[in-house]
Amino acid sequence: MFFRSPILLLDKSKRLVVKLASSVGTGFAYWTEKSPLKKDFRMALRKFDPLVNRHVMFYEVALGKQRKGKRGRPQTWARWTGIGIEDMVA
Repeated sequence: MFFRSPILLLDKSKRLVVKLASSVGTGFAYWTEKSPLKKDFRMALRKFDPLVNRHVMFYEVALGKQRKGKRGRPQTWARWTGIGIEDMVA
């Protein structure tokens, strides 16, 4: 038996996850972490973009807050939970 405690499974890291988007606008992005002490500053790194096959600047983008009530795939969600399946059957 494994000992599982919800307190021990929590992430103890204080680092912030950020998304770096390409300045060229290809839609390619990197994900990385940064220190909470630097959260007031926007991160910018020069990294490789495989869609244009060269090094370009990647800038930190603001991550939008996700709405809890909105689901991306209503049919799959209805199949898993049974919520709202009557509307699809009718």
